[in-house]
Amino acid sequence: MSEATENKAKSQVTSKATSESKRSGMLITVVITNCNYGRFVGTAIESVLGQTYPNVECVVVDDGSTDGSREVIARYQGITALFKANGGQAQALKAGAQLARGEVIISLDADDYLLPQACARIAEHWEAGVSCLNYRLAVEGQSFASWPTEKFLDSGHAEFLLKHGYYPSPPMSGNAFDTNYVRQFLARGRHLDGDGVDAYLLYSAPFFGRVAHIDEPLAFYRMHGANLSMTSGRKTVRNLGDHAYYQYWAQQNAYAFAREQGRKIPARTLLKGAYPAMWMLIAKDGGYTRRKLPEQGTMETAWVALQAFLIQPGIPFASRIKNAAFLLAVLVMPKTLRLALANRLVSKQ
Repeated sequence: MSEATENKAKSQVTSKATSESKRSGMLITVVITNCNYGRFVGTAIESVLGQTYPNVECVVVDDGSTDGSREVIARYQGITALFKANGGQAQALKAGAQLARGEVIISLDADDYLLPQACARIAEHWEAGVSCLNYRLAVEGQSFASWPTEKFLDSGHAEFLLKHGYYPSPPMSGNAFDTNYVRQFLARGRHLDGDGVDAYLLYSAPFFGRVAHIDEPLAFYRMHGANLSMTSGRKTVRNLGDHAYYQYWAQQNAYAFAREQGRKIPARTLLKGAYPAMWMLIAKDGGYTRRKLPEQGTMETAWVALQAFLIQPGIPFASRIKNAAFLLAVLVMPKTLRLALANRLVSKQ
């Protein structure tokens, strides 16, 4: 081996060792946002305190709980606890992010919990320039189920989002975010007036850095009666309307940040995505008024949803056929019949 080649090899080894050393010393902050999940929040806290990775900070933000959550949280030492008036998940996360000292934030829902090796795996895979690192969520009680059900993208997240209105990603507890990105977004994002903050952060992440993934479960997703995730279960008109609202503003924020970077995308006022458009259609028919939804008519919304069910990747064939048939019926049905049909898809509000 020549002297130059040997020196180059030594340099690469040193660089790799330095990089690994930096990752092993990286501080990760887990922000647990809680509202009336006193029966679950202790497990979430213990999953953070039990991490195999040594450099983990636990911040717990209680968002105005009235169920005894605060007494549960107060039992734990070695955490930073903040008790605030109720303001919604986005504002709770914003308060937690302001307290975070770590370079990376995991926003853990209080009803979910981390696997012991989660932070170690995240530190191992984290790289400069990453704004969001996705990983899978195992579903508690279901041996072979995990979220997301689709394959992660290796690249092209921004392009996929602009075309389909989303990209394959897990719910909130399945993501680690760059702390500076979280703070910037929560300081500048629009309509952060409630929950659904995972979609907000996920959709804008490709315009602040690279989106990466670890294709293995690092946390457990807990399914229960009060869980408002749209991944499963029978939902109310209120659930559907709220989630359509969050999806719409998550998309609008992403488009705004894309334009700031000089991406030439046309003004978009329609809610994109197969399921979000269908949720909005059903919610409007059901009399949803809790938040202001986009001004788009029934026929327009049904057509947007129908097209998406035909071309959007990752939708099982049976779901395509069932929902496309529903939407075709909506295009010709009067409202009374649409409501009767929709009642088969949602529970009473």
